[in-house]
Amino acid sequence: MTKETINEAEERRRILSKLAAENMQAYAQPASRWEADTLAEILELRRVTVARPPRQQLMELGFEPYNCHANCARQVELDEDKASRHVSGWLVHGHSLVLHSVVEMHGEWFCLTPQLQPAAQQFQFIPDPSIEWREASDGSSREPFRRGHPVPNTLRKHPEFFVRMGERFDELIASGLSSEEAVAVVDATIGAELRQQAPI
Repeated sequence: MTKETINEAEERRRILSKLAAENMQAYAQPASRWEADTLAEILELRRVTVARPPRQQLMELGFEPYNCHANCARQVELDEDKASRHVSGWLVHGHSLVLHSVVEMHGEWFCLTPQLQPAAQQFQFIPDPSIEWREASDGSSREPFRRGHPVPNTLRKHPEFFVRMGERFDELIASGLSSEEAVAVVDATIGAELRQQAPI
């Protein structure tokens, strides 16, 4: 294994560990009536099948891992033929919907965001025309809203399991486990319980 390959593997592991911790916190938010109602409404919308080009190809084109909204905005900006349309919506992922952006070109749907873990070449996606992007109060970024309500990164079908997972993750981190180890323990226990429930 070359030095560069080792460095790339370490960086990938660091990014995935950070992402896992962020996801645990995001998924552990208390349940709300807004979330339940919004999930039910979105599940009535049409689904499309999105293709993932090879990761290496996306990386060579300058697209960034786990930065889907910026990647799609960049594609639209650089598309001289104006054939690309940035579409925000929801990636169908097991027992949750994940806020995501893809591009639609000539009736076909593409995810331009490289994945650092093995991922399916296609996935189900729900375009959500009610999502709008507003400038953040400090002007440094844009934030998603849906009918005046800030949009979370995920909508959960069984939020009580995700809350328990987040609480257990925090306990394990406090006990001295790494993010990677804590995620593995949570997934093997509460995650296994969740997988027994009906998915979306």
